[in-house]
Parts: sequence; structure tokens; C-alpha cells
Amino acid sequence: MKERTFNSLMPLVNEQWSASLLNMEINPKKGPDLIDNEKAVEIKFKIIYPNERYSHKCWRVLGHQINYNKNYSEICWGLGFYKVNKEVKSIKRNELEKIVDYRELYLLNWDWINQFQIYHHKGKTNFSEWEYNMLFPKFSAFPKTILEKEVNNGKVFFTEGVNPERFKINSNPIYQKHKDTPF
Repeated sequence: MKERTFNSLMPLVNEQWSASLLNMEINPKKGPDLIDNEKAVEIKFKIIYPNERYSHKCWRVLGHQINYNKNYSEICWGLGFYKVNKEVKSIKRNELEKIVDYRELYLLNWDWINQFQIYHHKGKTNFSEWEYNMLFPKFSAFPKTILEKEVNNGKVFFTEGVNPERFKINSNPIYQKHKDTPF
């Protein structure tokens, strides 16, 4: 599979796993990735490749995403890692969930992200042009973990500022194909 294709498909796979883990729904509208009747979570995952010695542990957040809290009274960040057992070039479209060996999801208070600098990014290729603000939250700046729960093939971590009692954790999260999934 081409990296560009993988990078456009895999976020939905991780969102579906996270929705199952947190007993939430994928948001069908613009805004945070997961919602329920009381709260919302914006999901970001970073891949850890097989046999990789170094991986810079940070995520890319688009500038407009930091304003999602305006429409939700209770919202947090869900930042995670996932380890795969194949190189992207050898992955088939129908095995995206099968290539994930392990996931970690960290739930962080929404305002935690305000410590990171916003960068203006502008670029152009032969095929596209873009201009937007973004920031890069770093794993090294995560607040203290207050609760850790093991789940099938992974862990979920609650950090300071996030109330674990607000979440009903499914210890056997599964990939549940969403009706809009193209694979």
C-alpha cells in the first residue's frame, strides 16, 4: 500500500478502535472525532514501525481543531501510539486492523495543549496547495498519569485533569466497521 493511502485510511481504523474502547460514537459531523451525549474526544495516533529504534513522539494538530471545545462542555484529547507488524508497503487494504499489535491511548485535559506554539504552514506541490496553522503536542510534556487500565492488545491512560469515572472502558475493544468506511 502506498504511504499516502495508508495515512488517509488508518486514522479511521484507530478512531473506530478508540470509539469501541471508550464506548463512544464516531462523530458524523465536523468537529471532534468521538462523541456521546455528555462529552467529546479528539483522537490522534502516532505509528511505531517494526524494528524502529527512534520515533519522535509528537502529533500534528491543525489550528482549527483547538477550537472544538467551543461546542462541547466536556472534551479531551486522546493521543496514542500503535505498533504494527508490517511495513506499510506490504499492507493490504483489508488487513488494516490485523496489522496492529498494540495500542496505547492517553486521555488529556483539553487545555493542556495551550502550552504549544502554533505554527503557520504554507506549501504547494504540483497537485495541491495549502495554508493553515498547526501545533505539535509532545509526549514528553504529558501530565502525570493518574490511572492506567489494560485492555485487549493495549492500555488506556488517564492523565491529571481527566476524570476516569466519566468513561466506561470496554476492556475488549474491537475494530467495528463503520458504514462510511471505504475498506
